[in-house]
Amino acid sequence: MSTIDQAAPAVDTTKRVPGHVIYRRVLAERTSYALAAAGMAVGPQLDDSAWSYLASGGIGLGTLAWLYAKTKNTNHGLGAITRAQRAIPFLTAAGTYVANLITPGFNWWEIVDAAAWAGLMGWMAPLTRSAGLVLELTEHQTPTGGTGLAPRELTYTEFLAAKWAQATGDGTRLVSIAPYRADRPDFEAVVVAQAGKAVPTFTEVQLAAAFDFPVGTVRMRPVQGSGPGRMRLVARPTSEDTEAVAEGIRGLWETSVAAPGKAAPGVGLIEYRTEKDRIVLLVASPPGKTIYLPHTAICSAFGIDDPSRLVIETDGIRMGVVSIYKSNPLMKVRKATVEDLTMDSKGRVTIGVCHDGKPARMRLWDPGQGALRGITAGVTGAGKSVLQNLILAGEKRSGVVSWVGDVQGGMSLPEAEGRVDWFAKGPVETLLMLTAAHAVMKYRERISNEMGRGDFALGKPWPLINITLDEINRLLSHPDEAMRKATAYLIADIQKTGRKVGIGIRLAVQSLHLKDLGDDDAIRQQGKVGALFLMRTASSSTKEMGLDGIAPAGFQMENIPARIYENGQIEALFSGQDDEDGESTAGMAYMFLDGRAKFMRTFFAQKVDGVYPDLIALYGEEPANGLTRGEAEAAQAKVGLYDLRHTNPYADCDTLAQAFSDAPGSTPAASTPAPAPGTGTDGDGGGEAPAPAPFGAPFADIPFGLDNDPGEEPGLQDQILELLAEGPKPLKDLRAALPDFQPSSVSNACSQLKAKGLATTRKRGVWQLTDS
Repeated sequence: MSTIDQAAPAVDTTKRVPGHVIYRRVLAERTSYALAAAGMAVGPQLDDSAWSYLASGGIGLGTLAWLYAKTKNTNHGLGAITRAQRAIPFLTAAGTYVANLITPGFNWWEIVDAAAWAGLMGWMAPLTRSAGLVLELTEHQTPTGGTGLAPRELTYTEFLAAKWAQATGDGTRLVSIAPYRADRPDFEAVVVAQAGKAVPTFTEVQLAAAFDFPVGTVRMRPVQGSGPGRMRLVARPTSEDTEAVAEGIRGLWETSVAAPGKAAPGVGLIEYRTEKDRIVLLVASPPGKTIYLPHTAICSAFGIDDPSRLVIETDGIRMGVVSIYKSNPLMKVRKATVEDLTMDSKGRVTIGVCHDGKPARMRLWDPGQGALRGITAGVTGAGKSVLQNLILAGEKRSGVVSWVGDVQGGMSLPEAEGRVDWFAKGPVETLLMLTAAHAVMKYRERISNEMGRGDFALGKPWPLINITLDEINRLLSHPDEAMRKATAYLIADIQKTGRKVGIGIRLAVQSLHLKDLGDDDAIRQQGKVGALFLMRTASSSTKEMGLDGIAPAGFQMENIPARIYENGQIEALFSGQDDEDGESTAGMAYMFLDGRAKFMRTFFAQKVDGVYPDLIALYGEEPANGLTRGEAEAAQAKVGLYDLRHTNPYADCDTLAQAFSDAPGSTPAASTPAPAPGTGTDGDGGGEAPAPAPFGAPFADIPFGLDNDPGEEPGLQDQILELLAEGPKPLKDLRAALPDFQPSSVSNACSQLKAKGLATTRKRGVWQLTDS
């Protein structure tokens, strides 16, 4: 006999009948009680002879004798409770009738006791209950008893409890039933055995048959802190059983990840836990070994085709956390609020959501270090504009002075125009804005030295200034060598020294290659010291350049795809879905802060007619935060443009020569500034001092500024000619002999010597003097 058979009661519980049959039997039984009650009330008043006593007494005594006889025969098939149920109506009716007979005359309670008896028996319906009838339950129509046993519509939890009782008998009960979702049949419950007994062991087939679910989708597990009399039942016919998956995780990790020759040899699984749609693994490398967790290989080991479903985080030493999601956790994110973008006491604003649901916060400044640097790298459509707008709106809400250089002529961040203190359009005005910022930085340095201060305090006496340079690759790789060099110098110098005087600088770029950053590795390295956001990039090299030097040990990341699909990319390809059916990954990024890597997504923003109305609203209607009087005078004195910054006079110019060509007193080659006042010839020379260059020759004190020939380092061409005088030399030897110059500068100088007819190529890559 099986365990289920042993747990079942002796009464036949397999007699299933439709609900209307039970209803009719209950109605007939109740009608009989009503008729009997009328006889019990009237009969004693009409006849109190010996025959009445013998009849009523005989019914009672006969019922007792039957009940006693049945208790002696345990093989009859009826339990004691069932026998007692059947005896109740006859014993109580006989007792009530005899009580009415022995009472002389007519008393009002003789009517009441008969009516009370009928009501009690009608409510109990003991004869029908003792028959062991079970409802025929279906998925579509599930009537059962409401008042007494009258039909009514079952709730889903009642239906599940009835199905369980129908399948297993009264040896166990299904309680604490909790559906996971209202639109799915998946649920969780607790199976409770009879007092003093353990819950029987059911097979997967028996559990599935109880609810007509697929085999393997219903499981029983121990209840933490409880004994064998309670078991947890988990039924997931339409969704993944994360605990069942987790039970096989350890074996899968040991065989496919940690085994020799696999994804991460020797990295052990310490502990794991399951959450809704997420499994979290705590792993560690062997003592003395640095942790290494290759993202792609681990995805392959777990059969994951969407790399964004697996997130790896490490402590940079030997511990790591691996999160496995049922689907991308950042498919949908909410919109930002003003509260999100208001700076807290630690200098932070919330710009999005991390993969684990925590807020993604970044610092606008660090109270312990001062202003911050940063770089955001991502291709067109990766979400750089939304990220920059969220930060800028947060700065405006938090009292920060924002200067924005939109090298794309104002097309990258149109929402910021008119809502920040300076919105520079195009390469020329962006360079002039950087020059003014550099002047403000020098002004603050001078005042700080006079005050004896070596750090920055917010608002004491100056506000925080953050400079945002979008599409700055266009200026750092500008064809005009002088503009390129001046930009690189200004950015690098502000990065290095602006922190202590409260001037931060952020770059938004599509590429991190040196050729796109003015051939200045310091710009890339300094930018990564602050907040680095790696969004979807066009090449793996940009990703590696961003990770170099800052990625925690063992951290590996895959490029973010353009679109993601709820059931995975491969399933989408197989089912023939269009590309547009997927969800755009705009805003997804790996954020590197304080030595940690966080997978996050910026808050959602909807573009309408080329702009983001939601982001514009977040800026607010208040005027933009501006400089103090002394700073404004320093900026104006340097470039003469700060007071005109909202007019954007040079937005359409590509070079400084174009910008100054029509200025009074300027020369056609405006890239060569006129001497500053007081440096020209005086009366002793008899000549008239030339007119000053427009805006006070702003680049006169910038190394490699516009007073040099484009593309030429000071003395570089002369040094190359001296080297070539010794004989033909390969370009790589020239570069090696001139370590103080950038390799690209050496190449440009050789090309210029060739254009002047002073040098030529003997063969590919080998240079010599023309007269050789």
